[in-house]
Amino acid sequence: MFEFRELEVVHWDYWERFSLPMDAHIITVVGPNGSGKTTLLDALRTLLTIDCAGNRDFKSYLRHNGKPFAWLRAVVGNTPGPTGARPFFPIMDGQATLFCRIQKKGGEWTRQFAILAGSASIEEADQRGEWIGLRDYRIRLEAAGLSGAIRRVLTLEQGATDKLCQLSPRALLDLVFDVFGDKATLDDYQRARNEQEEAERELASLNHQLNLLGVSLQAAEGRARAYGEWQALKRERQDLMIDVLPRVELAEQLAAIRNARPQLAVQRRKARELLAERSELVHLIAECDEGELRLRAEQGAAEEARQAAMKALERARAAHTANSVVLQQRDRLNAQLETQDQVDVRALSEEAQSLRAKAGALGSEEQSTHRELESLKSRLQAWRSGRRYVPEFESQFRAELDRAGIAHRMLSEIVEITDSTWQAAVEGVLAGYRHVVLLEDAKDREAAWAIGERLRYKHFVVADRAPVGKASPGSLLDVVEFTAPPPEWLPRQLERIQRVDEVKHGAHLPREQEWITPAGYYKERRGGRHLGVDDSYFGTAARERQLREGESRLAELESRLLALVDERRMLSQRINEIEAQLKGSQAGAQLTARAEEFAEAESQRELLEAAVLRAAETFAAAESAFTEAQQRRQQNSRERDRLDGELKQEERQRSEAERSLLGARQEQLQRLLAFRKKRAGIPFEKRTVAALAELREAYETPQAVRREVDRLEARLREGHWETDDNVLGLRDKLADDHLALKTDLERRGAHAERARKSTEEARGAYLSVLRATLRQYARNLRHLAELAGIGVEVDLPEFGRDDLALAQSGLIVRFEFDKKGWIGMDDGEASGGQQVMKSLLLLVALMRDEHRPGGFVFIDEPFAHLDIFNIDKVSAFLKATRAQYVLTTPVTHNINVFQPSELTLVTSKRRPGSPWAQPVAVLRRADDSEAAA
Repeated sequence: MFEFRELEVVHWDYWERFSLPMDAHIITVVGPNGSGKTTLLDALRTLLTIDCAGNRDFKSYLRHNGKPFAWLRAVVGNTPGPTGARPFFPIMDGQATLFCRIQKKGGEWTRQFAILAGSASIEEADQRGEWIGLRDYRIRLEAAGLSGAIRRVLTLEQGATDKLCQLSPRALLDLVFDVFGDKATLDDYQRARNEQEEAERELASLNHQLNLLGVSLQAAEGRARAYGEWQALKRERQDLMIDVLPRVELAEQLAAIRNARPQLAVQRRKARELLAERSELVHLIAECDEGELRLRAEQGAAEEARQAAMKALERARAAHTANSVVLQQRDRLNAQLETQDQVDVRALSEEAQSLRAKAGALGSEEQSTHRELESLKSRLQAWRSGRRYVPEFESQFRAELDRAGIAHRMLSEIVEITDSTWQAAVEGVLAGYRHVVLLEDAKDREAAWAIGERLRYKHFVVADRAPVGKASPGSLLDVVEFTAPPPEWLPRQLERIQRVDEVKHGAHLPREQEWITPAGYYKERRGGRHLGVDDSYFGTAARERQLREGESRLAELESRLLALVDERRMLSQRINEIEAQLKGSQAGAQLTARAEEFAEAESQRELLEAAVLRAAETFAAAESAFTEAQQRRQQNSRERDRLDGELKQEERQRSEAERSLLGARQEQLQRLLAFRKKRAGIPFEKRTVAALAELREAYETPQAVRREVDRLEARLREGHWETDDNVLGLRDKLADDHLALKTDLERRGAHAERARKSTEEARGAYLSVLRATLRQYARNLRHLAELAGIGVEVDLPEFGRDDLALAQSGLIVRFEFDKKGWIGMDDGEASGGQQVMKSLLLLVALMRDEHRPGGFVFIDEPFAHLDIFNIDKVSAFLKATRAQYVLTTPVTHNINVFQPSELTLVTSKRRPGSPWAQPVAVLRRADDSEAAA
């Protein structure tokens, strides 16, 4: 191992730069507390990459001076050892220089190291730049003898010199072997022994692997068999899927094609029957239409005959009435002649005035009834011809459109209500659209709108129309049909309205939903209101109802008109009578003057009465003929409506039948195409009738094949199969590996047996070296203890044949101070000073070796807890070794501490106001020869 010969520091703590000689056996660093003794030792530790004392590190010493770099340099010996090897080989000089450069880079302190031959300066090292890292530097130091154990010894800090005696026996044994260089030998043997045991364990493991491999080989053979069975199942499933299933499906498709032919024939026959029924219904409807024309003509003729008979009856009644008036005048004149003296002129005048006012009122009512009768007759004429009665403004507007050549129709003409229950609701919603005009050609919109502007037509004229989509169930549109495209906005409006039976049902619908009841109560976003109307305007039912109500009204108006005529005639007669009574005195003269007129009237009475009876009979016959004609026409109209309903129903059935037939034909066509396509992929010999029949016996349907496939797939899925063909190669490989491993195991077993015998033979010689090392350490301890006046006993371990005992053995040392009995290394019975003495003995004994001189030790305050006599004892056995010691001591100790020191380094505190501390002073002891001279 090497020793220090010179130390130089630059910017270390408060030292700017200085160098110290260290070429002495024992070096004492002395100074007051805080003067830098431990700082100097930490510089050496940092240079040797050893941890600093206490909680410090090398960075602690660099923050004080504010410099960005620091240098540590030491010249060390490089003399050959007992084996002739130099510590810092390949450096062959007698000494080498260790460098540590510390720089601040990027805010962090970094260390660089160098080892140069000879005594090199800091400037030379900086110029050469041969730096190495921390790990390589530590390896070089370990090669030079700075082992891990020595590193631990060098870390003993101030006041901790008694720590060595606290080691366990095993730790002390390892430390001795480590310092004397035998630890490596022990480790090498232990490593060899471990390798041998590892080889034996490996051999056992290989034997176990052979057994496991045998088991794996059996498992692999089972897996290979499972793989073969899995392949067989797969081939069977593949044959079913690729060969059997297509042929069974082909047979199934052929059977389906054959079975579908009768059904197609039935559907074709049904379609033909429905077509024939439609032709028959069309023919019957055409007959009804022809009958309608004929019956309308008959009804018109009956109406004309009825009107003529009515007029003849009126004329007969008028003649009879006129004759009756003459006779009544005669009778009144006779009565006046008899009662001339009894006439009340004032009362008769008042009565005549009242009767004239009543007759005027009856005349006005007769005129209004006559106008209503004429208007009703014109409407009845339109209704009887299948048209609607339209008001004058609509007729005028449509006439203008016709004159302009603009094709159009009314909205009321294309609306049909399919459910009479909702007639009132639909009428209420469409009430405002009764007179909406629909243009057949959208291009006519401009001209039509111009006419509407000119005539001030207040209803919509619509040019944009669109077909009606499918109605949603429950909507109002669902009960309305359009015979032509309506305005595009109307179906949307009807679609938005939901039909509900009662108001309470509508109240539970969402707030934004519009709804209406059959009575016409309508709810929208603004609220609810009643939309019901008093009459019907849309659909066939509205026209039929209007016709029935119009004819009933016609009879009422005619009866009322006759009653008004008779009543007004009676009033006229009474007025004439009163006037005649008022004339009184002229009654006789009038009777004489009108005697022939009265005689003629009397003679015509019976004739006129007979004429009235004949005219009444004729009118009754005409009325009956008209009623019969009207009933026949209405019956024909109802029949026509029934046939039309049947035609629509038949049309729906025929359409459904045609769709069904078309679908069936498409399905049959798809079956044929699928059959031909599947047949093309099957060889002829496998799709013959006999082959397919034989296959159908085994599998009736494709489902049976699929069930068999599912069964196989379930076995494949649920079973524990091998699906990788590598199991075959794995089985073969395992068989080969088993044979190869068995052969290799036999070979290795023989080799391991030979190695075990060689290791056992070498073990005895190796243990002898360890015993010699321990005996040398024991002699060192006894020699040093004798110098110190301390008794020492060393119990050397027994190295038997058992390696476990060797691994668990330890070095037991006992001490005796002042003949007070033996104590152990750390049993708590020694004083503080005795602990220090024990540790120093153990430590210095490590350094004392006649055959391996050199090395160095840092001991921080070794004289702590020692009195003057023990200080002398320590000094004596320190001199007895040939190692280099660097000791520290405060100035408070006895001067005896300097007795063994050959070189004394004196530290001092930094002066106040000075940036740097004073360099370390050096005191060297003169040689005895120099003192004698």
